[in-house]
Amino acid sequence: MRIYINAKIITPSDIIENKAVLTENGKIIDIVSEYESEGNEIIDCKGNYLSPGFADIHVHGGGGYSAMGSPEDIVKMCTAHALRGTTSILPTTLAAPIEQLKKVIKNIEEAQKICTDSNILGVHLEGPFISMKMKGAQSPENILVPTKENLAELLDSSDIIKIIGAAPEIENGFLVGEEASKRGIIASVAHSDGDYSNTEEALSHGYSDVTHIYSACSGMRKIGIFRHAGVVEAGLSLDGYSAQFIADLRHLPYGVLKLIYKAKGADKAYAISDGLEYSALDMEEGTVILQENGLEVLYEDNVMKLADRSCLAGSVATSNVLVRNMVKTAKIPLIDAVKMASLTPLSVIGCDKTKGRIEKGYDEDLIIFDEDINVSFVTVNGKIIKS
Repeated sequence: MRIYINAKIITPSDIIENKAVLTENGKIIDIVSEYESEGNEIIDCKGNYLSPGFADIHVHGGGGYSAMGSPEDIVKMCTAHALRGTTSILPTTLAAPIEQLKKVIKNIEEAQKICTDSNILGVHLEGPFISMKMKGAQSPENILVPTKENLAELLDSSDIIKIIGAAPEIENGFLVGEEASKRGIIASVAHSDGDYSNTEEALSHGYSDVTHIYSACSGMRKIGIFRHAGVVEAGLSLDGYSAQFIADLRHLPYGVLKLIYKAKGADKAYAISDGLEYSALDMEEGTVILQENGLEVLYEDNVMKLADRSCLAGSVATSNVLVRNMVKTAKIPLIDAVKMASLTPLSVIGCDKTKGRIEKGYDEDLIIFDEDINVSFVTVNGKIIKS
């Protein structure tokens, strides 16, 4: 048995002190006031926080490796994030031809089988059925119009697809939500130039999530003399939507983090990194990288930009940094910041029954961090990968 002592134990509703967490065979078996240390493995948390491991369900790479790469690359990517506290992850694809996406999905399936340092929970497809107007850093030649045929070919290629991001306002855009929801896949409004009304209507066609709200999606705009609300306002105001947000303080300022938190709450808003290959890795300012989709990106000002600096291309933050930003800069309570980086994203994809809580019966995906969210200890299903 392993026993965690001297910890501030973070739960979804409280921070518990003066108790110990007992684990065995990769599971939490109890939280107790008294314990027997003899013959057991003792993990002294030294007054630091004991937290559920973080879950990043929108991340394109890490440690120098891409989610579009080989199974071995995907494992290395996930391990790089795990060492910084992200114990559960959805490798996220870029827009690409259907055949390439099917190959990438198979690679992620293979990575699941061989990865022991991270919980690879499935696949997040960002595109290819998105708006050309809101393509952001996605390659325009890989943006497709959905049809029943290409949707079936893609969505039926694997049972590990958890999320697909699409623009409901494009031709056949509602069809993506309908076909995804039939298969138990979350349809997320992504890279969308839609207005409030069609984003609201999309709820009745299977959509239930908004991809990196405020980034590559429409907001309120003036058409003629009148203002019209967009995806941002729909995502914030409609209860049917959960909302992803990039909390790296580059894609969104801290005031907007506070707004999202106030509008959606910790049960419906959740932090993502949207990290590229060079997240979870020390980068030198000015580094230029050629992505798998053929676009050049530049590391500058602690964020990735398109090489022409026309827009942001993705973050290099990791989940512990996102939590630090929420707590230290946006002044969001630690309990809720941790929830928005663990339990809430796991609940969105239906993986919250055994992960995301420090509670009897849950997996021993645990991390220890200090007041500045510096992660010093990580265990994944009971396997210690950082201590």
